[in-house]
Amino acid sequence: MVIYAETGRLLLRPLEKRELPRLVALMDDWDVVRWLVVVPFPYTKRDAEEFYATTERANAEGTPQFYAIALKSNNHLIGGVGLHPPRGNGYAEGDVEIGYWLGKDYWGHGFMSEAVHAVAALGFVRPTTRALVATTSPNNKASQNVLRKLGMREGEVRPLNYAVLRGGTQTIPWRLTREEQDKKPVVSGAD
Repeated sequence: MVIYAETGRLLLRPLEKRELPRLVALMDDWDVVRWLVVVPFPYTKRDAEEFYATTERANAEGTPQFYAIALKSNNHLIGGVGLHPPRGNGYAEGDVEIGYWLGKDYWGHGFMSEAVHAVAALGFVRPTTRALVATTSPNNKASQNVLRKLGMREGEVRPLNYAVLRGGTQTIPWRLTREEQDKKPVVSGAD
């Protein structure tokens, strides 16, 4: 089994085809997808199959864009983190967008902060990555906390510059440069 990163409690690895029913079960929850811009709702088997095909192409090209979050204790899929080209305008060459989601049963345990730290480190291993960027809804406080723990800088609330599925009209941009990442102390375990 390929493992991209390992933390105290988690494995970050490719999504496995056998997990598509589990992916559908986790993603077909409005509380999970309501903050995610490009994830359809309801989430169907066909959506999972298309997503899996996309992740497999990126893996085959040598630049994974999705990192499945699995519990180290049992390799059980609980969420995911993505690294991909940013959506919208106003980004610089070398910017890589980080996005993430976690099954509702796993909220409130620090899993997402742990996973995002590991995947951010992988993002900066790529020589072309100059900065990690993200956007959040002004109302998504949990996601904002994850990004703050990562050390990302919060920008000013601004109108969205791309179409979204959820109908939101504003976003907060976040940014962490390679130089800022390099200055951070090395930590291990959950936040």
